[in-house]
Amino acid sequence: LVKKEKTELFIVPEKFNKKKPIYISEDNIHQYLFPDCCHPIPGDDTLGYIDNNNRIEIHKRTCTIANKLKASYGNRILDVKWDMHKKMFFDATIRLGGIDRRGLVNEVTTIISNQLSVDIRKLTFTTEDGIFDGIIDLRVHDRDDVAEIIDRLKEVDDLKEISQIM
Repeated sequence: LVKKEKTELFIVPEKFNKKKPIYISEDNIHQYLFPDCCHPIPGDDTLGYIDNNNRIEIHKRTCTIANKLKASYGNRILDVKWDMHKKMFFDATIRLGGIDRRGLVNEVTTIISNQLSVDIRKLTFTTEDGIFDGIIDLRVHDRDDVAEIIDRLKEVDDLKEISQIM
């Protein structure tokens, strides 16, 4: 999710108030675990789970693992709030599909890179029989960045499917 620094993980103390939400900021994000099952980023609806070592895992509320944890260990679930200020970057992947035409990739990359100033980490486009499929790996600040990119891409002619993978 983010570059790990030499920061100690937060260990939940014995008298920890589980009813109060925890706030994740740039200053403390490295103190929590982000399992690979659901790739939460700022802006996602998330929850915390106190694991067997009293560390806090962060999951999207829609994550299948999180749903199992809620059902089995409801007393270890915490409310999580994001308090980020667009200083850090996170990975996000968008899938595109539609009708291929000359200049389409240029139009897509211009919107993402030039108009929205978002870095593209990887770009894969394949086309067959006039239909294309594309996957774009991005570096974003939060879920709002992803939503804005998707909204802007919806304005591009011939893009028929736009969805976020992670």
